[in-house]
Amino acid sequence: MPSAKTNILAISIAILTALLSSYVPQINQVFVDKAVEHGIALPQILILPPTVTDVTRDVKYIGSFSAGVDHFQNIFYAEEPTGPRRFAPPVPVKPAKGSVIDATRPGAWCPQGTGVILPFTSLVTNVSENCLSLRIARPRGVKRGEKLPVVVYLHGGGHALGSASDILYNPDGLVKEAVASGTPVIYVGINYRLGFFGFATSRAMIETKQTNAGLRDQRSALEWVRDNIEAFGGDPMRVTAIGQSVGASDIGLHLLSFNGTQGVPFQQAVMMSGAPGLNFNSNPELVANNTANIASQVGCVDDADSQSIKTLECLRTIPADVLTNLTVTSARAARPPFGEGYFYPTIDKDFLHGRPSELLRDGKLVKGVPIIASWVANDGAWYAPPHSATDEEVLDSFGLWLYNLSSSTKERLLDLYPVEEFDHMVREGYDGPISAHYYRAAQMNRDIWFTCPVLDFTWNYVQNKGANLSDVWLYEHNATRYTPVFEAMGVPMWRVAHLSDIPYVLNNPGLVGGADNSDDQRELGRTVSRAIIGFVHSGTPQSEARSWPFAFSGIATEQLLGDYPTKLTIQVFGGDQHAETVTVSKDDDSKRRTVVENAVSWERLFDRCEFINSPQMRQEAGV
Repeated sequence: MPSAKTNILAISIAILTALLSSYVPQINQVFVDKAVEHGIALPQILILPPTVTDVTRDVKYIGSFSAGVDHFQNIFYAEEPTGPRRFAPPVPVKPAKGSVIDATRPGAWCPQGTGVILPFTSLVTNVSENCLSLRIARPRGVKRGEKLPVVVYLHGGGHALGSASDILYNPDGLVKEAVASGTPVIYVGINYRLGFFGFATSRAMIETKQTNAGLRDQRSALEWVRDNIEAFGGDPMRVTAIGQSVGASDIGLHLLSFNGTQGVPFQQAVMMSGAPGLNFNSNPELVANNTANIASQVGCVDDADSQSIKTLECLRTIPADVLTNLTVTSARAARPPFGEGYFYPTIDKDFLHGRPSELLRDGKLVKGVPIIASWVANDGAWYAPPHSATDEEVLDSFGLWLYNLSSSTKERLLDLYPVEEFDHMVREGYDGPISAHYYRAAQMNRDIWFTCPVLDFTWNYVQNKGANLSDVWLYEHNATRYTPVFEAMGVPMWRVAHLSDIPYVLNNPGLVGGADNSDDQRELGRTVSRAIIGFVHSGTPQSEARSWPFAFSGIATEQLLGDYPTKLTIQVFGGDQHAETVTVSKDDDSKRRTVVENAVSWERLFDRCEFINSPQMRQEAGV
């Protein structure tokens, strides 16, 4: 029971708050914070919502409050992309002077499939084209002029799924940990157009520069942050873009956008499990065919020219729910289970002038952006069918995406991943009837989609003077809080699967869906998030008060002329030590490696990624 002292404090707070809150909002905040500190629940009527007034534009934002964190949600950065604005570049929002923005509730998710995706993600229900909004989370009571560094998060989901409002991306833990470590930050999550609405293409779309709408949305949101975040207490010149999966790959595309001539509205980047590489064939032909197929099904092709302006104008008249249901069904049938790789960024000679790998190597990139890039130990686990048991099934695990690979390329891949090297991973009593071929396919998928593109992008970014050697860092994440969830789903073989690093980076202490919220895992989350927060604040990632060595430490200047690095320094998260730095070289003597170095060496990053990033495979993949 509350003590008499506690009751007196509660009554005092209630009376003073009621008397003064209407006149002195700052005093209201002090008393509310004290109540939270002492575990006292106040009536909601006594708690004033956080407000932000942009005095330059005469706009007020009214948000909501959770313990220690101010939230502002559903803030539109662009006009509703409907009618003539469907597929078109976003039109920035300009609220009328005197506007009061209700930012108390989450905004709609951009058009996508509804229902349950994974046990630890949100149920998708609220879908609308009017979705170009962002959410802001900041430490309680930050004032204009404090100029805190800003994190802008680009969610993943294969350009088919996701929202800034998904519980997977709850920012409270990150914001609170930043305050606890004495380095507070402001968090911004953004929604951008997905699937057909975000990445449809055609001849008419290319000619009128109405392509890659999802990427243009992201840039528009980042520009909104640049132009408006100061009112929320943020520093527009200290913005770190963080993306996971395709969100990370998209950050890379922004660094290659407009041939590098228009800069980017962020100063640093964290690219988690993604970079432009073999992720998707950037040639627009496949996506144009998928667009034409949808246009035909809704009756928008009546002159046999699916690429015409007339077809484009017709597509703008079709109800959004009709297009959503049709395109999601088509995408998931072609690319099960989520529809990834059906609509995605393509070359349009405007935002993206050529193949990403060629733009990168030609130095057509935005320079001066320090980068942390990463992958997860078993990033490719859910892309490999559990029944994989032959060479052909291993190759089929990515055949839908990389459909132009030659016989010699396929043979070389199989040689680089001999099945016997994966025998030790088989756990018959735990995983069920899973063969070494499954783990072989999973590792191959990991390297093709995530690890090797990350290494390719960072190495070539440094080579072509995008960043100094001392401005690029790498980490491998080898821990997961989803083990009990994967067991319940019947997929324990996924291990440290894709998405596993998100709750550590965001320091989410209370995952749902049966995830592991043990003290040890939460402490690792604090370790990882502190490292990222350190980078956001100082430009240098730190782990346990120690700075990481940069990725290409010890590489001589003349070695920068090589196609591939001969040495890698990687921060490894997970295991007994929580964080350990590993350096591996192409010519290492395995007898002198530590346990962790030996584990990283087993991944054969040098010979495998040298081939996966080779001109031969890049040409055949169309990247």
